[in-house]
Amino acid sequence: MTEYEQDTSSRPRWGWRIVGGAVVVVILLVGSFELVYAGKVYPGVSVDGVYVGGSSKTTADSTISAATVTYAAAILPVTYGTTTLKIPLHTLNLKYDATGGAALAYSYGRTGNLWVRATQQLRALVGRPTTYARYTYDDATLSPYIIQASNDVATPAVNAGLTFSNNQATVTPAADGKRLNLGLLVMNLQNRFGSTSTDTLAAPVYGLPAAVSTAALSAATPEADTDLTAPLQLTYGQSNQTVDQVTIAKWLKIGAVAPGDFLLTHDLHDLYPAPATASLSLDNAAITAYVNNLAANVNKDATNAQLAMVNGTLTVTSPSIDGVALDTSGAVTAITNALKQPNGNRTVTIAVKTTQAAVREDNLASLGITDQLSEGETYFPGSPAGRLQNVRVGSSKFNGVVLAPGEQFSFGKLLGEVDASTGYVPELVILSDHEEDQYGGGLCQVSSTVFRAALAAGLPINERVNHAFAISYYTWPYSVPGLDATIYYPAIDFKFTNDTGHYLLMQTTMKGYDLKFDFYGTKTKSGVIRGPYFVSGSNDAKQPSQTVFYRDVLDLAGNVTKTDTFNTYYKSSLDYPVQLNGTK
Repeated sequence: MTEYEQDTSSRPRWGWRIVGGAVVVVILLVGSFELVYAGKVYPGVSVDGVYVGGSSKTTADSTISAATVTYAAAILPVTYGTTTLKIPLHTLNLKYDATGGAALAYSYGRTGNLWVRATQQLRALVGRPTTYARYTYDDATLSPYIIQASNDVATPAVNAGLTFSNNQATVTPAADGKRLNLGLLVMNLQNRFGSTSTDTLAAPVYGLPAAVSTAALSAATPEADTDLTAPLQLTYGQSNQTVDQVTIAKWLKIGAVAPGDFLLTHDLHDLYPAPATASLSLDNAAITAYVNNLAANVNKDATNAQLAMVNGTLTVTSPSIDGVALDTSGAVTAITNALKQPNGNRTVTIAVKTTQAAVREDNLASLGITDQLSEGETYFPGSPAGRLQNVRVGSSKFNGVVLAPGEQFSFGKLLGEVDASTGYVPELVILSDHEEDQYGGGLCQVSSTVFRAALAAGLPINERVNHAFAISYYTWPYSVPGLDATIYYPAIDFKFTNDTGHYLLMQTTMKGYDLKFDFYGTKTKSGVIRGPYFVSGSNDAKQPSQTVFYRDVLDLAGNVTKTDTFNTYYKSSLDYPVQLNGTK
């Protein structure tokens, strides 16, 4: 056997010598480069778009500062289409850190370990550019420019549409829309700021394709032939209506059918999907809207019979009138079925239903209006003629009003319009900080009277606001204010609920300075007033005051089932001077 002996001790020595030599070379090169550029920025370095290679740190600072001050006063143009948006850079509160930028530039190639410095210095030596940006700006002041550009560019995509002309369906072409790439625009603007460039910036705009293309809808138009084969003839009651094919075309709902996603369907046909297609179907919402519009011209609410209690007998003063209502749901179904039959009968008969009034001549006995529930009364001597007229006109609006069981009474809603056309004249009303003439001044006499009738009937009071200051018209017969209810609809209303379980009839009577509200129905309870009493103040309306009264609700046996407390707070009448012709 032959033995071989090999000495390998020399290999690592030569390897380490090579590495060591390379290190020495690098150190010499780095040292030489640093010696040549002692106190200067290395070549190829720019800060905020300003080249500072070969400059001292101080020179770089001043050079960057001068350039950025000039830039911050410049205009940056942004174009899109034929429009140029000019952004005054001073409005963005641009601020550059020249000193920090110069320091950063000077540190390039001088920081880090030997290999990092050597790499950066080699990059500088061969002229590879190195750029820094040291700036801030105000996002809030840039946003309006971005929004303006976005609004100018934004164009909605328009889907292909369908019309009917020359006895055939016609496709109106689709149009693609446009959108501004907001994120990319901001990024591009920041690049301009960081390089102090005023070169015109083309705003990044991308297309927004229509969901339904002209070609896709054109391919689907044969589906519309059945629906558009002939007009529709609608018959309802004694009326007839023709629905032409132009209108029917508007009832067709156009949809886009996207190709399948292979990752979801695993269907090889979807691996290379065909373009999106269009679909046509009847738009139930559009047909319903048409029928509802038709019904609005046909439907009439039933009118209740007008009633009055005459010598204890419930009497009809004006007969009820039946209402009519189009069968809208049946009409939509019938129209849809007719459109789907190309050769069928295109005459659609729509049922018109008769609706009866709740209060009629033939159901008076079931209403339960048999007893007098209460009487509310106010007495207002000294009222001027205009005020008396407004009270008379206003109270007449409530004469004969019938409330259904559970119905809430709203004074303002039932009162209606208050102006010259409804018989009112200007009289004093209390506003936020003064009194002035307005149409209907004095109507609070009516609302206060019905308030008292509701209290005496034991009915729940839902909403009541007293006057701003005490008024003598509302003190009778108590000599103390507190049983008043002001009204300035819709801001201020008076409301109560008919909780008797039966219908309630309101009847008004006005004689001279006296107004009465009588409530009739089925008596199940009553209300008794205790008070009002002064808590503070007196009948001197010039001084603030507070009064309180209690309303006991009694059952038919006279037992108190509930007690309500009504606190009333009045301000001084001096706080509300009379304002006439714009002066107080």
